[in-house]
Amino acid sequence: MYTTIISAQYTPHNRALKLDGKDNNVCTGIGVIKAPWTLEVWIKPDSNLLKDTAVIIGGGEYSTLNTAHNLPLIFIGGKIGNPFADIWSEAILDEGWHHIALSCNGEITQLYIDGHIVAKKLTSFSIIPGTLGSHLKSATVYQGLMDEVRIWNAAVDESEIQYWMKRPLNNNHPNFKSLVAYYNFDDGINEIGINWVGKSWQTFHLRNGRIHFRGRAPLASTVPSNNIHFKYNPNEQPLFNAVILHNEWDYDQHSKNFQILKLRIILNQHNRPAYLTGITLDLSEVSWLPDIERLQIFHSYSNGKSDTVIQYLGRNIHPKKKISLTNKQKRICLSPGVNYITITADIARNTTRQGRIKIKVPEFSLNETSYVPEEDTNPIIPELICNSKPGSQIIKVLQWNIWHGGIHLGNDGMNKVIEVLKAANADIITMQEAYGSQQQIADALGYYMYSVNSKENLAVYSRYKITPLPQSHNTFNSNPVLIHLSNGRTILVNSCWLRYSNDPEYTSIYPNTGQNPELWVAGDSAKALKDIQNIIEKDTKPYLDREDLIVILAGDFNSASHLDWTKAATSLHFGYGPVHFPVSRYLLKEGYKDSFREIHPDEVKRPEGTWSPIYGQLPHCRIDFIYYKGKGIKPIGSKIIRTHPNIDNLWPSDHAAVLTSFEIADKP
Repeated sequence: MYTTIISAQYTPHNRALKLDGKDNNVCTGIGVIKAPWTLEVWIKPDSNLLKDTAVIIGGGEYSTLNTAHNLPLIFIGGKIGNPFADIWSEAILDEGWHHIALSCNGEITQLYIDGHIVAKKLTSFSIIPGTLGSHLKSATVYQGLMDEVRIWNAAVDESEIQYWMKRPLNNNHPNFKSLVAYYNFDDGINEIGINWVGKSWQTFHLRNGRIHFRGRAPLASTVPSNNIHFKYNPNEQPLFNAVILHNEWDYDQHSKNFQILKLRIILNQHNRPAYLTGITLDLSEVSWLPDIERLQIFHSYSNGKSDTVIQYLGRNIHPKKKISLTNKQKRICLSPGVNYITITADIARNTTRQGRIKIKVPEFSLNETSYVPEEDTNPIIPELICNSKPGSQIIKVLQWNIWHGGIHLGNDGMNKVIEVLKAANADIITMQEAYGSQQQIADALGYYMYSVNSKENLAVYSRYKITPLPQSHNTFNSNPVLIHLSNGRTILVNSCWLRYSNDPEYTSIYPNTGQNPELWVAGDSAKALKDIQNIIEKDTKPYLDREDLIVILAGDFNSASHLDWTKAATSLHFGYGPVHFPVSRYLLKEGYKDSFREIHPDEVKRPEGTWSPIYGQLPHCRIDFIYYKGKGIKPIGSKIIRTHPNIDNLWPSDHAAVLTSFEIADKP
């Protein structure tokens, strides 16, 4: 058995992840990492309870691809290693703390235990490190403690592994910029665990869930670590990193406290208090400053629920191209770990310009020392959506599959769903996988709602009165209603769900090599195309005798669009394209328009997918749509919604939403 002999001082600052060996499902969402890469983790297994197979780092859902290995670090028969490279520890680990590392430099894959190479092989491969401590089934869940998980897109060498395994990371590590994820669990974990190096819209924060997602088994938790081998000495350098996180959501006229950005500042344990003593804002890329009535800046911590104000740095700030704030008298004291500086705006009531808001933070200061934060490279910039215009009515339509009734995200999934719905401020919502959540959502929004029954798949919500229509098609696929607007117009709205192709299920395996897209088209033609044809012929066309009737078909179509999978976009789709997907072609032939592509016709510049925002290996597949047809209707804005409105929080579904604003004339 392996035993460790190094020693150090235990510190109460350190916490570890506790996994129950039964139902825990802690997901990173990280997709394919090509060599070079390194995985590091401290573990303390309950050895007497180790199963035949227990996963330390796995792939999780939709990770079975022929381009990457999805069980990078596992126990088999008490020995730890990697089955693809077939390298294993020689002996079974004892119940003490051990540091495990697996590294591939593009030629050789090496397994380390407690800083020493115990096995290696001349082989190289890609990995999907999508889960911690599990992989799809309860039988794989690891039982024990886990700490200091580090995932790199670099081959960390042996000397660096040996030095840094005993201490917390900081930005002095020579491979710091190659760090994909760092989970030290010191901020705890409820539904979310912060990735300390998470950037852009896909931060790879931990999602704390259950294998049996409908159950109520205890979630993974954190406990004080008793790892005596890990040193927690205070650091002279307070700053770990600072990252700007922009909001992707569009903003409405006269909205209050709209989150523009968060500056996430993470501090090491350090010798003296760290005070935020200044911050500079650059508003030069705001297209029309009068769109903003005032700005607020405040401090909050320590996870994605960071909307609670601890202390204001500035309130009712008048916008100008450059704003510099200092706070020498009433200084803001930042805590070790995760801190947020949030910038919100009150939007003007009467502006009618299609403006854009992007604010930068060129620098900030801690204890009078200036720092430059990392800039989020996200190109999706918030735009103004007008609420009303003379002679017409502005209607916002949200399409969203909420994933099994919104229950996947720990104990807080439904609350997260409702938060998204409220922030969207949509007039009409088409929903799939409602599954018993219908009335709770309708009550929370104060909306009219129609669903065939309380357990049904499909639902429609509206601020305006709803008249259900008889359904000739399967109620699992079609939920047609009439919605009566305040300007006298009537819209036929249908929340749709189309059957997916499962021979093969291309929407989940399109990153694979060797695929035949003609089989994808054939699969869609046999299922999704027949479903949408039935919806059009039986639940739509019988009502089109009214010349002024508008039709909106929205749903989870489980079929991609030929407008996305073009020759120009083949690099975004793993070399496949053009692909003549039949559902999108049929709807365009029937006179329906894809609202998102009408606003964003360039499929290369705007390739956002709706399936799936939580799996990094599935980046660009749009299968959720809002189609429209009729006189006197035009889209004025459309966006794929894939981030929580409270920046750096978790998205609660495996589907992104689609939000389109339509201008509807009073008379056609």
